[in-house]
Amino acid sequence: MRVFKYRGGDESIFIRDLKSLEKDTFWSPTINRLNDPCEGLVFHEDLLSKIDLTAGLLGEGSVEVANSVDAVKQSLKELIEKKDSAGIYSLSKDCTDELLWAHYANSHEGFCIEYELDTLVYFGRNDYYTFDVKYSNHPPFLHINDMLKVNDKASLIQKLIGIKSKRWAYEKEVRLVTSVAGLQHYDYRAVKAIYFGLRMPEERKQKVMKRLCGRDIKYYQIHLKSSSYKFSAEAIDDQYPTDTKYLYSIAPIAEYAVEPSTLSEKWSEFSPYLDKMAEIVRREPYCNEVQMVEVSHDKSKPGKPVFYGQYQRSKYRYENLYLTPEQIDERYLRIKDIGRIKCVTKRC
Repeated sequence: MRVFKYRGGDESIFIRDLKSLEKDTFWSPTINRLNDPCEGLVFHEDLLSKIDLTAGLLGEGSVEVANSVDAVKQSLKELIEKKDSAGIYSLSKDCTDELLWAHYANSHEGFCIEYELDTLVYFGRNDYYTFDVKYSNHPPFLHINDMLKVNDKASLIQKLIGIKSKRWAYEKEVRLVTSVAGLQHYDYRAVKAIYFGLRMPEERKQKVMKRLCGRDIKYYQIHLKSSSYKFSAEAIDDQYPTDTKYLYSIAPIAEYAVEPSTLSEKWSEFSPYLDKMAEIVRREPYCNEVQMVEVSHDKSKPGKPVFYGQYQRSKYRYENLYLTPEQIDERYLRIKDIGRIKCVTKRC
């Protein structure tokens, strides 16, 4: 899913935003730092009364019921407090809205980032929540039914910090909520394109292209359509093309990562793909070492194997890459340095 972030301001803000792009980071502020003072406005007092009423009906004077009620109230209190410490990164589904360019891109002098949402959240997938903001004429109320959704945290979080006044509906906001506010890191491949505002100075456009070269980013110029208030985006050439890829490296392969002898007989005809897969995985931008290459038992179907390569991203973090034989062939053909590099595998 494509989502967009408008950026813009004076020179210091531009430098800050460009540096953030270079370092593959974004900042998720707490709810009290957002521009809408009604953010997180949700009523729950009536819910507390209903909890007390229900407790009275279930067992007045019962210590067990009283303890359960206190536990529920404490959970509710902690949940509401959590919304105040979480981070929020506000995105939009639209990159050509005239008001968004005016309000969030320094009156069209800034730029707009296009992200692939799944890639953007991948690094923090266990700590992030994403959802479309809902727009209403009235602030939401928490009900007992909401408290029963203990296994649906995303739905609860959306009700707490994902409902805004209908006056904000033009933003078409997609909200990325981080469990902790502040600096967040992402896979640089999440950035797919940059859109330059109608009034963005040429020198700033050149700076963006130069500083982000080698990332396979597409660039677009925003134009005002003829005889219209609407905007369009026209593709423009990258002024700093290069064959040198950002974060390109070739990681080592663990000694027993590729073992054709362990491959099930039904997959033996596909054994050459093990080495091909290993070569692809070791060139993943965040791969420190290839740990294992195998056929996935969960994702494969009769006659249609899916290979996975597990690699170490950091000391305590491992990632899996899944590819079909067709995808392996396609990506392997794009590798230009097979046979022209010194062996950097532990198996050599």
